[in-house]
Amino acid sequence: MNANDLGNGAKLLEGTIVFQPLALMVAAWDGDRVTPGIKHYLGVTLTNRGDQDAVVQVRLESPSELLQQWCVQPEQWLALSSNKSGELTFCVEVPGDAVPQWLDYEVIARPQAAYADHYLPPTRRRLQILAPEITETTQDPTFSLSPVTTPDRPEVVQPGIPILVELLVENRSERVDRFRLECTGLPEDWGIQITYPREVSGLGLMRADDSVGINPGDRGMIQVLLQPPPLPLAGSYLPTFRLASENDPTLGVLGLVYLRVEPVYQLQALLLPMQEQVRDRPAEFNLQFTNLGNTDRQVEVSLTPLKQPGPCVYALPTYAVTLPPQSVAQLPLKATPQRWWVRPWIGGGKVYPFRLDFVDPDQQPVTPAIIQGELTWLPRPWWQLLLAALAALGLVGALAFLVWWFFLRPPTPPQVTEFAVEDSQYAEANGDMARVRWQIEQPQQIKTLKLTGYSPDGDMLSGPLVYEFVDGQLPAALEPFCTQQKTLLTCSQIRSDAFLPGKYVFELTLIPQGRRSTPVSLKSSPVEITAKPAPTVTALVPRSLFYREAAPGKPTPAEQAIPVADQNGVRLDWAVTMPQDLAALHLVGRDQDGRMVGDRWYEFAAPGQLPEALRPFCSLDQVLICRNVPTGLTAVGDYRFELQAVSATSAAKTEPEPATTAKPKTTEIVRIQPQTPQILSFQINGREAPAKVLIPVSQGQLLPLVQLSWRVQGGSTTRVELAPSPGNVPLTGRVNFPLSPTASTTIALQVTSPSGKPLTRSVTVEVFNPNPPDPTAAVTAAIKAAAAAARPAPSPSPAASPSPTPSVPKPGATPSDSAPFGVPSPTTPDRLSPSEQPPQFNN
Repeated sequence: MNANDLGNGAKLLEGTIVFQPLALMVAAWDGDRVTPGIKHYLGVTLTNRGDQDAVVQVRLESPSELLQQWCVQPEQWLALSSNKSGELTFCVEVPGDAVPQWLDYEVIARPQAAYADHYLPPTRRRLQILAPEITETTQDPTFSLSPVTTPDRPEVVQPGIPILVELLVENRSERVDRFRLECTGLPEDWGIQITYPREVSGLGLMRADDSVGINPGDRGMIQVLLQPPPLPLAGSYLPTFRLASENDPTLGVLGLVYLRVEPVYQLQALLLPMQEQVRDRPAEFNLQFTNLGNTDRQVEVSLTPLKQPGPCVYALPTYAVTLPPQSVAQLPLKATPQRWWVRPWIGGGKVYPFRLDFVDPDQQPVTPAIIQGELTWLPRPWWQLLLAALAALGLVGALAFLVWWFFLRPPTPPQVTEFAVEDSQYAEANGDMARVRWQIEQPQQIKTLKLTGYSPDGDMLSGPLVYEFVDGQLPAALEPFCTQQKTLLTCSQIRSDAFLPGKYVFELTLIPQGRRSTPVSLKSSPVEITAKPAPTVTALVPRSLFYREAAPGKPTPAEQAIPVADQNGVRLDWAVTMPQDLAALHLVGRDQDGRMVGDRWYEFAAPGQLPEALRPFCSLDQVLICRNVPTGLTAVGDYRFELQAVSATSAAKTEPEPATTAKPKTTEIVRIQPQTPQILSFQINGREAPAKVLIPVSQGQLLPLVQLSWRVQGGSTTRVELAPSPGNVPLTGRVNFPLSPTASTTIALQVTSPSGKPLTRSVTVEVFNPNPPDPTAAVTAAIKAAAAAARPAPSPSPAASPSPTPSVPKPGATPSDSAPFGVPSPTTPDRLSPSEQPPQFNN
């Protein structure tokens, strides 16, 4: 056994015993005796006398495997608060067929957590398994033991002296039987010799003595010699004798002999010095314990210093030692003298005596009970004395230097040890100003500090800021930012007057006190103040990419699904970031060739205040979002829209920088398509014009004027032409048309639009003589007229209204001559031709 098995950490001893916070007590409910088939209960009580909570693992351990088989839960845990106790109960279930014997085991407690370094010695226990109760019959064999022992009056065993046990066997059956004897329950180092009586066979030969034969009603003697070792372990022993019958192998007769070995107490202690004379390391001793007895011994050690010249720390791994029989344990003892300055310079050194006291908790003797020892702290070597002399000379020199330093030395000029900007980049959007920091030694010698900001090209951009130190006192402007010690001035977060965007290099100029002083200048690394981001149009989307012209009339089914470009024109949605810096929004409309067709300005009178024209359509927050904003562009054509955000900064500048001006946002092409033209009506003399009209004109009668009227549905790009004359006419009109006396006249109404095919309606007007001189000629003329009237007219365009069936006027009918002849008059006289009006925003 070595010292590492005795504890889990070193404890310091200075004449006192270290306090043990945990206490263990073990008690058996049935007195450590149990009959086979009965449960044995063992109670373990733990007490926490410390000031911290404790967690302890308790386990039953035995060299025999029977304990592991009989105890279902050999390991348990217990948590205890400070100054509390708790109990654990272990149950050992002894089976009914257990052989009488002694079962040795240990109760081992291992503290955890806060008390993991504390050691609790194991508690040894011995459980006696008694013989089972057997019901005998009158026919069963019996035997008696000599000497007669009981649990209360066992046979005392002397070390090395054998014990003779005699068994008198009686055969009570009616048959000759042979018996054999078995002895169990003793340790392996005990000797067992069984002697049977010798028997002679019928031929005079001796039989082997491995059993004894007994006639019915007769008796036989068996002798057993038990030889203990020279020093058996102290305690109780229970050898069990089992008599086996040859006639009845299932029969087993048991007998017990109770033996007791008295304890022998012999424990020796010895202090072995390993290094008792030391210079600069601890003294080392070995405390050796030898247990020459036959029982476990426990020794508590206490150390007491004796008239020591100075403090000394003694260290032992543990204060208690447990030794099994016939074992040796060693404890390393270390002693370290304290206060290095009291070590002697010359002489024989200092002696530190101490005393070790050994106490057995069971009041058993320890030889010797007291041991005295000592260690010697040797004097210093000669070279340390030389070093001390040199140190004394150095001390004198140091004192001379200090006198010169504090009284004769000229004042040290101030020196800038650090000058830098607090950050390499600032943002104008945050209202930041460039800040600097510096550290200056000897601030009491400062006269003036000057801070100036330059561009990388050397142009002055800020400052100079001048700080005057009057009588070495810190200026009031620097007090919130500086801490001044006796020889060091530290300033941080010093504000400059540089707040405009750009790059700066700051220069700190220090002017010391005195006439012959030289200014000192240091420059910082470049710092940049970034301009705040300009408002940017992030989205510009038209509500629809297709519109139809707002024109009178009913649209076609296909046009009804397209939004109308009414007086508000094309509508837009947009989003603009940084609206708080907006000065204006410029909306521009361009045609397909890129020419501007109109623009609008939305000016912001103040940050966060929407223009009057945008209030119904916009919401202002972190982002300006506008929906369904009218542009007023209603003219037919293909267009693109551009939206430019103008910031307040760029608006204030006469020439804004291109880098800070965001590009305008452009939409996709938006098309306003014209209305699909339709010929709603084309009449001649108040009736829908057929393909051909015959007008009777008697010979010598004046030719009448034909009245033409029309009505066309179309937009601003719709063109209406009446051929052969007068050419271009309005969408709706009426005109008197002269007839040719010799030939037929074809009148055509043609409608054209840029978005579709032209539409045409025509009518042929022919005059004839209703009273021809020749009846045959008249009949022929009538037949021709009827054939011409029966000929189908050309189909008009799908958009034109269906023409009524042409009718021939009655002879003698004359058209109305109330309409004047000439250029047809438009239905809206003050309207210009659509080709003369450019596309534009409606205001």
